[in-house]
Amino acid sequence: MNTHPARRTTALGLAALLISCGGGTSPRPVDPTPVAPVADVDAPPVTPAGPTYRQVDADTPITTSWQAIVTIPAAWFVAEAAGVVRVDDPERDLHVALLALEAKDRDAAVAAAWLVVDPAFSLAVDQAVDLPATDGWDQVAQIIYVTPAAEHRDVVAVARRKGTVWHIVLIQGEQAAIDRRGAQLGSLILDMKVPGVDQESFAGKPANLDADHLARFDAFVEDARQLAGVPGAAIAVVHGGKIVLEAGHGVRVLGKKDKVDPSTLFMIGSTTKSLTTLMLARLVDQGKLAWDTPVTDVLPDFALGDAAMTQQLQLHHTICACTGMPRQDLEFIFEYAGWDAERRLASMKTMVPTTGFGETFQYSNLLVATGGYVGAHAWAPKKKLGPAYDDAMATLVFKPLGMKSTTFDFKKVAKADHAGPHSRGLTLEYGAIPVAAETALVPLRPAGAAWSSVRDMARFMELELARGKTPDGKQLVTEANLLHRREPQVKINDDDSYGLGLFLSNDHGVQIVHHGGNTLGFTADMFMLPEQDVGVVLLTNGGGANAYRGAVRRRFLEIAFDGEARASDELHAALDRQRESLADLKTQLPEPPDDAWLTARLGAYVDPGLGRIEITRKGKVFLLDAGEWQSEVTQLVGKDGVSQLITTRAPLAGLTLRPGEPGDDGRAPLILDAGQHVYTFAPVAK
Repeated sequence: MNTHPARRTTALGLAALLISCGGGTSPRPVDPTPVAPVADVDAPPVTPAGPTYRQVDADTPITTSWQAIVTIPAAWFVAEAAGVVRVDDPERDLHVALLALEAKDRDAAVAAAWLVVDPAFSLAVDQAVDLPATDGWDQVAQIIYVTPAAEHRDVVAVARRKGTVWHIVLIQGEQAAIDRRGAQLGSLILDMKVPGVDQESFAGKPANLDADHLARFDAFVEDARQLAGVPGAAIAVVHGGKIVLEAGHGVRVLGKKDKVDPSTLFMIGSTTKSLTTLMLARLVDQGKLAWDTPVTDVLPDFALGDAAMTQQLQLHHTICACTGMPRQDLEFIFEYAGWDAERRLASMKTMVPTTGFGETFQYSNLLVATGGYVGAHAWAPKKKLGPAYDDAMATLVFKPLGMKSTTFDFKKVAKADHAGPHSRGLTLEYGAIPVAAETALVPLRPAGAAWSSVRDMARFMELELARGKTPDGKQLVTEANLLHRREPQVKINDDDSYGLGLFLSNDHGVQIVHHGGNTLGFTADMFMLPEQDVGVVLLTNGGGANAYRGAVRRRFLEIAFDGEARASDELHAALDRQRESLADLKTQLPEPPDDAWLTARLGAYVDPGLGRIEITRKGKVFLLDAGEWQSEVTQLVGKDGVSQLITTRAPLAGLTLRPGEPGDDGRAPLILDAGQHVYTFAPVAK
């Protein structure tokens, strides 16, 4: 549910963050000396003589001319010529070139790479960012180029140096292609094996969780919270069947004195998915469902926009992120007042997959909600889906685990010790937002609307680590069905995959089962190390606090396994990048904005999927009113020279709407580009 002030860099911003934290390990055996470069900065332009592409049937490793190993994703196209590996996605909408060369610095290396791959390349640089160099790399950077907003296209260069050799990846493609193929693109980059590039490894090391180590970890949680500006956070660690650390830091609501403690309730966002699939596992144990039960056997009226997929869809498909259904979160963020579960599922009748079954990782909150409601209807077929789901979760999960406070009931939360949501506008400073802003998630609550505390979530992790047994030895869920949720269903990259409502990762040699969560005003993380019998949960009341969340996880691994201390540096670097990005954005906000241009945008608009919005004026301030929420808007003049509207206030700062071609009445539609989905708000006749 995160937004970003520059939509066209969102998908690759994630890739850049991943690159900064990894980058592949070398195969064994390996010559640690870098191979001779395939080009140098003084090399003359090379014009490709029409490289010949071949399409691979399965994930296919190839050895490049510079002795790196690159895995080409199944069904992608590859051509090797003149020291360049060129790769296209199956639809030929995404074009990637990989090469290695020597140059004096980052900019010279990237310029030389473009000269080899596309001598006519002349796009201006939008952002050039140096990222923390880790896991064997000496230098890592990403360069984003200016492209016209109307083209819906991204152009990016990724540059990583080992010794004197720069390994360059040049990416050009439609934003929709990067969205739907983002996992495979990330894998293509992250899984490259380069001679001499070796990750730190924690494999085989025992986890040290004595009192001193836990105290150091808790101190970092608090220090990093203050650095990131997160209002409040709670942390818990379980080990050996008991809680060995629980603490609260900061405040429940900015401007108020109430402190966070281990029993404070936070929204946990998509971490809810792990709880939902535990409920489904219990229903499978009871014979009320099977993992391969067709969805329409339980919900006969359910339908997608693809009839064949509707019939093919089974329970486990709804929670595997493997069906090819894309993320369509804006639908439930813009339109939710008065909606219930039934109406939300009915809205999926127009939605279609954009990749094939099992082809690649795509994350759909709406599809997970469907799976949760399949379980709900199997449990209580006479109830409406929402109440049936609430009852199933309470009876099958919360009560037997002693999760006394965990709930989906906002009215119950209001009477309890709970944190308030906080979000950011176009600054790094958090501000409180209404709890009502989070109710967009209620109609799809199996995917992300639970409220819980670290004390309650510790009980859930204890069950997971005990393979389905409660502390008194009762087998609450069979080991087979509990662990079935941890079987990989779809690859993300060589180290990461998705199971059933759980991410599965090999993090520097340590097996981790985890799921994070984001809402507009909360960020959560839960990760478990089954081999070490350890679980950690972090809950915060700051939206989009992913840099903080990532630093906390990294610091835990550093302390537990005596790893290289880099979490603090990485957090500082991430916050610096955010500051630089916002400063750059503000240079594109004219002060004052063009009043006539903004005035021309006034009026009501409607999009079939996102509903009605209205641009209004209150004094000198312009507002976007979506009904359920409002934000101030102003004029953004992009580096392509095109003016757009941009929302500037929480909870949805950074959304951009580009005016299209005016109609006969002189009014232009407003276009919201969300990657795979481009929404066109047509003017409503006055």
